[in-house]
Order: sequence, then C-alpha cells, then structure tokens
Amino acid sequence: MNSHTNKSREYHYDYSNQPFSCDMMTSPAAGNTEFHMHNRFELYYLLDGYVQYFVENVCYNMTPGSLILFSSNEIHKAINTTNTPFSRIVIHVSPDFIKQYCTSRTNLLTCFHRKPGEGNLVSLSDADRAHFLELAHSLKNAINGTEHYGNDILATALVLQLLVLINEAWNRTAPKTILPSPHRTQAIMNYIDSHLTESLTLDSISSALSLDKYYLSHLFKSETESTIFQYVLVKRVALAKTLLSQDHTVSEVCHLSGFNDYSNFIRSFKQTTGYTPGQFKKILNNHSLSGILTE
Repeated sequence: MNSHTNKSREYHYDYSNQPFSCDMMTSPAAGNTEFHMHNRFELYYLLDGYVQYFVENVCYNMTPGSLILFSSNEIHKAINTTNTPFSRIVIHVSPDFIKQYCTSRTNLLTCFHRKPGEGNLVSLSDADRAHFLELAHSLKNAINGTEHYGNDILATALVLQLLVLINEAWNRTAPKTILPSPHRTQAIMNYIDSHLTESLTLDSISSALSLDKYYLSHLFKSETESTIFQYVLVKRVALAKTLLSQDHTVSEVCHLSGFNDYSNFIRSFKQTTGYTPGQFKKILNNHSLSGILTE
C-alpha cells in the first residue's frame, strides 16, 4: 500500500464540485482532532492500528479491517489509542450525487439513513474486506488519473460498487447488534443532548449530574481529548444545520439551536463549517440538500 500522510481531506464541510473523493492516509493522529462533521457522507476503513471513534454520544472501538460510516449530521472524532501512526482509507460521497443512481429496489444511501450514533460500525467478512480494498485502490487510481479517457465514468462505477458492497454487508450483519463500547462520559453527553437548547454551564451540568465541576471537566477531557463546550458547540451547529434546511431564518436558527447570541452564532458556525449560516443556507438551496440533511 502506498500510504501517505494527508490531512487536507479531513475537515468540516466540503462543497467542492467533486461528488466523491478517496484518500489513503497514515499519521499518528486524525486530521481533525476535535468533534466535527462533514456535508458529504463518509466511509472510514481502518487499515492498521487501534482507534476509538466517538460518534454523537457513543464510542466504537475499531481494529484493523473495521469500517465505520458517518452521515452528514453525525458529529464524530477519532482517537488513536496507541503511540504509533495508524493508516486508513477515507471516502467521501455526495448524497445528492448518489441519489440519481438509486432505484426503487436499490437505495444506495440506506446505510446512512439511521438514528445518529446507531449502526455506524459495519461488520465485513474477509471476502468483503478484500473486495473493498480492491475497489478503493481502483477508485483512488481512477480519481488520480482523470485525464485518461473514461476514468471519470470508471470512478463513478467504482463508487456505486462500493456502496452496493457496503449496504449488503450493513443489512446482512444486522448493524444494530454491533453495540458501541461503554464510556465514562456517556451520562455527560446524554445530559447535554437532552438540554442542548438550554443554557448550559459547567455549574449547571455538574449540579444536574451531582459531580464536582472540576472532576467533570477533567473526566470529559481525558476520555474524549476535547472539552465539554467544544462538544456542545458542534452539537449546536449540527442542530443549526438541520434547522436551516427546514427553511428557518438565520435569526430564528440562532435561538432555536441554543446559541442566543447572534454574533457568537455566526462566528461559531463559520469556524465549524467554513461558511456563514447565510452562505450555508444558499448552498443548501443551490444543491437541493435540505431533504438529505433531515433524512
């Protein structure tokens, strides 16, 4: 495998004109070290190493050969549980692009249309893994060789084959039976998720959970390598994304998502997504993504 360190693809939203991407990376840490989300759907295959993957308020333990999926509104972050670099294949696909190839018999996006944080990890057989790797390598070569005649069509065909493979494995292995791993911050995240639009302070959270606020803060940081309020911020931005797709005004979304302070909302949304709420709403309208974001 010709792996290389590449963090450029692991960032918040990607509204580039490319409907899909495929990258193979090796590094000691994920490109995004904080909770984040993408606009496109993500397929993340661990080639080697051991990774804890937080998705929403749950955590999955990944070993070599593990495949995990993220929809566009699922916040997530990877934590390397060893001191050595780990390698992975990261594929992003535009749901808007894929929808045109779905049929009444074959919905290629089924594996992404789940309750957030549920059914993310897909169990692959040895044959599935070999087929996935063959398709992924071919996809990367086709994308990198777009100047060659027919490679754009070949790349699209390979993405569709990958999604057929993954959906078959996702359905066959009853993903709801692959349970997340227990983690000590579960109660904290559950409380935040249930009170996201309310005023949340370290004092209010610690009081509600009957925990010392300094212990609470340290526990969350040691377990997730992020702060409580970074988690709160990204969760609120994810909610704001959904609300914007439902035709609320930017001002309404500011309050409905729990920000209340308009300047802070604009700044936080742009820092997290790379776009202002107004720009994001315009992109939604132009790309017809509103239905996709709420499915």
